[in-house]
Amino acid sequence: MNTKLTLSLDDKIIKQAKEFAKQRNKSLSKLIEDYLGGISSKIPSNEENLPPVTKKLAGILKGKKEIDIKNDIAHFLEKKYK
Repeated sequence: MNTKLTLSLDDKIIKQAKEFAKQRNKSLSKLIEDYLGGISSKIPSNEENLPPVTKKLAGILKGKKEIDIKNDIAHFLEKKYK
């Protein structure tokens, strides 16, 4: 379903964008739709799209009822430097 969208842009930008779209045999609407579709598809929407570091950290606090950062850091450092 298509929905109308009104944008306010500088005249010079609109002229350049129309010329750009014309050179590619596309309408300005299609050009903008393709652009917005491309950038929105790069937004991580689930765990599969997360960076490796974030995936590794995901879920590490499951089951913890309370989080005591100072105590957890102290415990970590004690273990690390024993």
